[in-house]
Amino acid sequence: MSSNNPKKRKPGSEPVPSAKRPRFPQRAHAHHIPTKPTSAAYPNGEINLKAFLNSHQNEIKSLENAMRAAKKGLSRRAFQDVPREMRRRTASHNPQRVPKRLRTRARQEATEDNTPVSRGTSGSGVGKGRKKWLRKEGIEKSRKQWEERKRRRKEKKDGDEGGEAMAGVEVDNNMIAINKEVVKRAKRKFAVLATPETPPSRFRRRQKNKTWLPTHVWHTKRARMTPPTEPLWRFAIPLAPAVKAYRLTHRAATLRGAVAWDMSYVSTISLEGVEASISGLLQGLHFSRESEEDPWQDRGKAKKWRCGSRAWEGWLYEREGKNPQGVASVTIVWCVAEEGSTKRKAFIRVHPCAFLQLWNEIIRIAKVQKPAVMVEDLRFEVGSIEIMGPGAAESLCSILHPTSSPDGNSPQSIWPALADVTDPGVLPPGALLSFPICDPRLRDPPRTSPRAQDAESQTAFMDILANWPVDASHTASALFSRNARLAAARSLPSQQSINRRKSTDGNFGEYPEPRATDPQIPVLVYTSKKSKSWTVLLPWKCVMLVWRGLMRYPLSTGGNPRFGGLKERRQIDFERSVPSFPFDFPGCDAGWVWELQERAARQHEWTKRPKGKRIEWSTIDIGNERKGELGDPWACDWERLLKKDSEDASMTGTEDQTPTSPFRQLPSRDARALLAGKPVPALSTSTSTPHLFTVKINMAQRGTPTACARIYRLPSTNPDLKTKWLSLLPSANPSSSRKKAPITPASPQPHPPNRDLARTLLHPTHPRPGPPKAGDPDYPVVPAESDLIGFVTTGNYNLAEGMPTAVANLAVHRVIEGLEPGSSIGKEGRVCIVRGPGETTGRLAVWDVV
Repeated sequence: MSSNNPKKRKPGSEPVPSAKRPRFPQRAHAHHIPTKPTSAAYPNGEINLKAFLNSHQNEIKSLENAMRAAKKGLSRRAFQDVPREMRRRTASHNPQRVPKRLRTRARQEATEDNTPVSRGTSGSGVGKGRKKWLRKEGIEKSRKQWEERKRRRKEKKDGDEGGEAMAGVEVDNNMIAINKEVVKRAKRKFAVLATPETPPSRFRRRQKNKTWLPTHVWHTKRARMTPPTEPLWRFAIPLAPAVKAYRLTHRAATLRGAVAWDMSYVSTISLEGVEASISGLLQGLHFSRESEEDPWQDRGKAKKWRCGSRAWEGWLYEREGKNPQGVASVTIVWCVAEEGSTKRKAFIRVHPCAFLQLWNEIIRIAKVQKPAVMVEDLRFEVGSIEIMGPGAAESLCSILHPTSSPDGNSPQSIWPALADVTDPGVLPPGALLSFPICDPRLRDPPRTSPRAQDAESQTAFMDILANWPVDASHTASALFSRNARLAAARSLPSQQSINRRKSTDGNFGEYPEPRATDPQIPVLVYTSKKSKSWTVLLPWKCVMLVWRGLMRYPLSTGGNPRFGGLKERRQIDFERSVPSFPFDFPGCDAGWVWELQERAARQHEWTKRPKGKRIEWSTIDIGNERKGELGDPWACDWERLLKKDSEDASMTGTEDQTPTSPFRQLPSRDARALLAGKPVPALSTSTSTPHLFTVKINMAQRGTPTACARIYRLPSTNPDLKTKWLSLLPSANPSSSRKKAPITPASPQPHPPNRDLARTLLHPTHPRPGPPKAGDPDYPVVPAESDLIGFVTTGNYNLAEGMPTAVANLAVHRVIEGLEPGSSIGKEGRVCIVRGPGETTGRLAVWDVV
């Protein structure tokens, strides 16, 4: 059979002789078994037992190794030698989908097996008539648009020369006359929203309704992105890597390695003015009022934060109202005060889903400050990278190389010593460092950062962590200056010039010597206590340079840092029992908008399924002759839960173009105080508005909670049903408890599990003792709708705890209903029942405030 035949050999045809068609000739060494001559085993014609056994032992080992190699060679193809996380589904049919080192072997295997080789469907080339036609149509359309613009410019120019256009306008004696020769731009008095820079012509049509991140082209080849026509928060955001296994990301973020995210879509707002005005603006927005520590005191972390050596995470609220609604969780960074200047600067980092709402609140309150505060939108000027994991600091210290390392306690000199940090929690909370770095491309390929090994280095490292001398030597970051940001972006050399410099400057394999003309990229690095991560702020156009270096850095523990998408970021927060904004905060406007979007998406997925493969919600039996799912099956139906207890008209106002949340999100500090029986001012001032608070759900039985799962309290009107549910708790069942009473030698008794096993074997028809299981006739039914207290917003199997958990929101008035004033909620009051949408049985669980 000719190897050029595109079809495989048909059954029944004559097989090709093996001599003409070897299976894997490149691995023929497996058939050559090395042997050792046994002549040394017979010295002087006599047998030497030791030498004889050694010679045959080597032969047997060689034979076993050859058998294993031959078996592996016959059963494994080229694409199977690729690491599991790098495999592709179509790799066995397309040699181009495997690494370069295996492509020759893959082509040879395809030729020998007469396997048709599939061609790629991406890119342009010969044979792609459809793509070629589309490209030709786009070029023709662009040419017509260019000709139309050229014709309009020509007509406008001819009209101006003929005197049709007005040459000057007399406006007023107090205003400047405008003419076509001298046009003076009036200084903008109020802040305006920033617009992204015009992309190159070949990418302009693709960014018509959205904006690309600086690493967009890198991510599109390695991750699943948001649909082109459905951007998220007006950005093209990577949702998840193309690798389908999440466990690798979990291990890199917790055990060994690092995981990085391009967080440039997080918005940055700049404030500039007198320190008192900026502080008044933040106090007017009730910054961090839910925190345990007051950010406006004159000692401790608060004082260092206002001095510019710490970053602070907290919530900003609406300005007006006795019980203002939370806007978003933000991070605020102050710039170090410059000598001789009375003005200060600060950055506010906010999630893009709440940017517009927060922007309007800041603009309104900035105008009333005396003196006024200048507000600036830096969404497309400042980018960011977030990285977490034991190897995060090691990776950053190698890629972010300071341009100079002066002696003393400056951030530049201390930064390389932080490579040994495996947990940001050992650093001061919100630790902040700012320094300029050189172009990472000049130090490519990156090398593994040296770790401290001797006792002297370890002692110096511990002294840095204990004293943190950066607080006394911190200087103003150049990232707060627009001129410095623009200069860093504009002075970046091309990749061609860098390659030329590497080839002509310095020795082979060494980094080129630094020059005075090299660009200085201002960076600002701070840590987060809540997410245990490092965040790097730098100019927008410099993000890609640092990102490529991070992804190629060889970790000391092996491998490279991994990258994650939006789903991985949310999953890591879930495994740490930290509610993620805005997904787990339906009490704020951004979280409510997300909930409405998820409802529509779930309903759309249900509608796409055929009738025979989708749940019929009206036939679900939840016990006590109750048919049908409770409320909207695709949603966390807060309207149904809270409308019966509130006459607020805003409950029906969710169909507007800009929906607002009809609830309030109660801070965790107030929720803990409420459950402890203490008075909460937020609830006493506003009794008509429903409040929600976030909790963590720990399952006491089997079952995995999912999004939109219904959460019930223990039955309040049926004592018998409540007793049945409480009997299912592990602490209420001695037979199911792991703690057994010790057996003394004086009174030997059979072990309870052995006794139960013997009873089951001797009496097969005897019912097994213990609580009923789900599906049994005597299993308790779920409580009534009056006992519904909340919904699950995020639920899954928690790899960090080895069991299913969930993050949910509960209604305050339902939880404290029936409690006497001043009384606290005990352990029994925190027992709940979780039932997923479409399920007929509930599972016991315990909730706790997070």
